[in-house]
Amino acid sequence: MANDYGYLPKANDLSPQDQSRLDKWFDRAYRDDNLFRTLAGNPSVLSLFLDWVGAMYSPNSGLDRHMVELCRIFMARRNECFH
Repeated sequence: MANDYGYLPKANDLSPQDQSRLDKWFDRAYRDDNLFRTLAGNPSVLSLFLDWVGAMYSPNSGLDRHMVELCRIFMARRNECFH
């Protein structure tokens, strides 16, 4: 589903581990893979991001889910992100 939106290149070929991570992304987040494939161009960045997402959205995070979502929307708008 990757498209040409955005300014950074996207990974076309994923390792088996990253393909498994993408499958989980589809199950737990949404079916758009643009952000995932953009970050997959640098495995360290992808791992850091997925760890961060796990911490932010974990039931044990202790963070208010509404505030996390408002921050996500604000950051996306501020950075002119399509999401």
